[in-house]
Amino acid sequence: MSNTAIVYDPIFIKHDQPGHPESAKRLEAIMNKISDSGLINKITQLKSRPATIEEVKFCHSEDYLERVREVCNTGGANLDTDTYTNKYSFDAAMVAVGSLIELTNAIINGPTKNGFALIRPPGHHALKNRAMGFCIFGNVAVAAKVALQNNEIKKVAIVDIDVHHGNGTQALIEDNTNILYISTHQYPFYPGTGGLKEIGKGNCEGTSMNIPLPTYVGDSGFRTIYNETIIPKIEKFHPDILFVSAGYDAHWDDPLANMGLSLSGYSWISEELVKISDKLCDSKIVFTLEGGYNLESLSFGVVNSIRALLGLNDYDDPMGNSTYEEPDINSLIKDLKKIHQL
Repeated sequence: MSNTAIVYDPIFIKHDQPGHPESAKRLEAIMNKISDSGLINKITQLKSRPATIEEVKFCHSEDYLERVREVCNTGGANLDTDTYTNKYSFDAAMVAVGSLIELTNAIINGPTKNGFALIRPPGHHALKNRAMGFCIFGNVAVAAKVALQNNEIKKVAIVDIDVHHGNGTQALIEDNTNILYISTHQYPFYPGTGGLKEIGKGNCEGTSMNIPLPTYVGDSGFRTIYNETIIPKIEKFHPDILFVSAGYDAHWDDPLANMGLSLSGYSWISEELVKISDKLCDSKIVFTLEGGYNLESLSFGVVNSIRALLGLNDYDDPMGNSTYEEPDINSLIKDLKKIHQL
């Protein structure tokens, strides 16, 4: 059995609205690419499961859960301007959370070393009492809080590589001193949060690290950000497990954003995060799917991240580098180091 696992369920394909950016085609493209890559024989597929109500209540109110269930039971409707549901969406969202928890537990308890939760709907914009930005439940926030119930886990770090700020994740975990949240995101941009000085409140000050980026920061800029700020911040916190909110919409050819990462840049980030988990977390690292709306960069990006988890470095980048000139981010780096005492 492979030490690297994935978790997936066909219910995720049934949560669908054709023509919507966050459609079932995203996960279909990913699963096809994994199949074509030949990696399926190198990884273990875990059984999916729905989350329990008690698990989801670590981050969401029971009233909200019941509201989503009722909407879906009547055939579905939009929960906000961006977030659709159909009759399968409540079940898909519950299985998304439960499957991420199942993968997390397998990694904490062994023999699984690391893995990728191939789940949807995504989660990092969902708030305690409402859906937002394609997201119904805060998948990674719930899984992080559940992980802390295990005696093996005292501290959790979440690195959000989606191009949008994970306002939901930040809001759902910012009351916990044992969870570090780090986000790189295009700014100012949807959802409008994630400013440099959002570092956590009260006792939790310093447990949020927001890195608001101008457009077209590409591979070189991201390397600098990781080497100078993100990796030192994770080392300083010293988590026992690392979650990656893996959005691939910071790719230069994504239709919903204007960043400059290439597939090679994403592969480098994945590899660096795996290395830091090897160094600090006994290799415990969990990738979970968030955004990414160009099917080619999304599917190649996920497969390359799985290669990084497997310790392989034969990454594919058929799309090449961004042609945009990267902005100077030296003053941002300087400010981050000062604010976070790095």
